[in-house]
Formats: sequence, structure tokens, C-alpha cells
Amino acid sequence: MARFDELQVRQLDEALEPLKALGRRSPPQRGWVRTIRESLGMSQRQVAARAGISTTGVRSAEQNEVKGTVQLDSLEKLAAAMDCELVYALVPRTSLKGFIASRAESIARNLVLRVAESMELEDQGTTDAELSRQIEETKQELLRNRNRRFWDD
Repeated sequence: MARFDELQVRQLDEALEPLKALGRRSPPQRGWVRTIRESLGMSQRQVAARAGISTTGVRSAEQNEVKGTVQLDSLEKLAAAMDCELVYALVPRTSLKGFIASRAESIARNLVLRVAESMELEDQGTTDAELSRQIEETKQELLRNRNRRFWDD
């Protein structure tokens, strides 16, 4: 990885780390908008008036949230109407650095094993320890010099 990329990945991983717990949290069964609205004791009409949208718009947004098709701009209006912040983030399951390393390992393994297979056909097989060393070296080289095709399948 280039020096700048490494820094960017590390900073993003650090910034996103506190959000991992949220990524594992399922939304309420009836959705966040409806759950918070009802907890505040607000009707759909009241939220609609505060958000500057129709009551039908609130009802539709609540239904769409449960279906997973709600629009972010609708959520933002409704959140503001209930004195909430809409928080939107993509949270890595492990870490960006770990995901990149896993991809590099997969590519390296495929490259090295493809060569090892052809060498074995020519009676020039290598030991498991040598294969592991070659995979690790190839992985490190891929991490140092990631190119645009790194994520191509």
C-alpha cells in the first residue's frame, strides 16, 4: 500500500471503530422513525407538520424504512422533526486494513498455488513451508504495490 493509502486506511479504521457496535445492532422491528416518534408521544400528523411533509409521507417513510427502501433525505427530515441526527455510515465488519490484507492473501495464494501446480506437473514440487513463505512474500508485495486491478475478480 502506498504511504498515503496506509494512513487513510488507518485513520478510517480508527474513526469507524466506535461504530462497530451499531453495525451489529438490528433496528427496531417497527423501524427507528416509528419507534422514536411513538416514544416521544408524537402523532404522524405532528411529525409531518414539523418536517414540512404530508402525513402520508410520514406513513410511507415509516413503512419504507421497515422494508429497507426509505430514502435518506426523508429520514433526515423526519429525524430533524424529532430533534434527532441521522447518522449514516458504512461500518466494516472487521477493518479496512484486514479486508485489504485478506484480499491480498487470496490473490497471493491463487498466484503461488497456480505456479506450484504447474511445477508439480513437471516434478518440481515445493514444500508446504516454501509455499507459505512464497504466499506471504507475494501478499506483502501486493500490499506495497496495490494497483487498480486489485479488486478485480
